Amino acid sequence: MFKPGDNVILYDKKERVYLINLEQESNFESHLGNIAHNDIIGIEEGNWVQTNNGHWLLVFKPTRNEFVVNMDRIATVIYPKDSAAIINKANLNMGSKVIEAGSGSGSLTIAISEAIGPKGHLFSYDLRGDMSSKAKQNFNKLLPNSDNVTFKIGDVNLKIDEKEADAIIFDLPEPWNAVDQALVSLRHGGVIIAFLPTIMQVSNYVDSLKKTLQFSLIETTELLERPWTIGGRSIRPDHRMTGHTGFITFARKCFIRPDKESTE
Repeated sequence: MFKPGDNVILYDKKERVYLINLEQESNFESHLGNIAHNDIIGIEEGNWVQTNNGHWLLVFKPTRNEFVVNMDRIATVIYPKDSAAIINKANLNMGSKVIEAGSGSGSLTIAISEAIGPKGHLFSYDLRGDMSSKAKQNFNKLLPNSDNVTFKIGDVNLKIDEKEADAIIFDLPEPWNAVDQALVSLRHGGVIIAFLPTIMQVSNYVDSLKKTLQFSLIETTELLERPWTIGGRSIRPDHRMTGHTGFITFARKCFIRPDKESTE
């Protein structure tokens, strides 16, 4: 049953999405008409509710995917297709210690928190206080009972407090400036990841990794998500797709190869 304080996702007949937080005596207002929150409170998800103009909307609790794509934000989110790949490649699991540089709007923060569980911990850095506050606000909306994230305001180019991290994840425009700090904070065998929108940023970042001689297995990927329309004899790719959102570069920290070390 829905209760006050719950996040709710509404779908209209064209599958347009509306994300709201339920409050007693409040109203959802749109071009389709109004729905009283009290009409949703107390019913089970999967029900239909009708606006005062006669339009029917389908009501669910939002999945993580639905929440992060539709939540309030002041920065571009890392889409679920990318966050899933990041979590998999970083080998995050229950108990992982993770550093995130660039809290943004909190989409990746939410995904990491769920992946590492109560025994893990995420330290989420952002240079801007407003970004950190928005990320924390969105995080608390979806995961109000989770306490495995510490939000920090700080410049990772200058200092990362934590050591022996299992993974460090950059969502910054110039992550190459923070590679030296990451090298100190990441354990050997740990994974370093950067999410970047342009290939020239990737090139600069990869160069910075190679110069340290302590990152190996460097790999860059781009993920495209294409839905399909299935309807009788009409089976075709959908006209809309989630195309380029960014490049993801992975690497692992290693010791300097002995023959390279001796030539330094």
